[in-house]
Amino acid sequence: MIAVGGAQAVEAVLVNLVQRIREEFEEAPGLRLTVREAARFWGLDEETCGQVLAQLLATGFLARGGDGRYRQTYGERAL
Repeated sequence: MIAVGGAQAVEAVLVNLVQRIREEFEEAPGLRLTVREAARFWGLDEETCGQVLAQLLATGFLARGGDGRYRQTYGERAL
């Protein structure tokens, strides 16, 4: 069982990862990565990386192409 403090710490780590990865996409225009590639790139496990990318997708910051790669939307409507 995870203590409440532990859950809050995990949430804080995820918030920091979302911000860090968002900044990476902003600094590297044209960056397109699958979950597997992104996990290797940022040294994360695929599950955590997938959660972070899904959060950025849900906010409309990222879009996911038919090839499974995530990319920044640049304000366009994410499909």
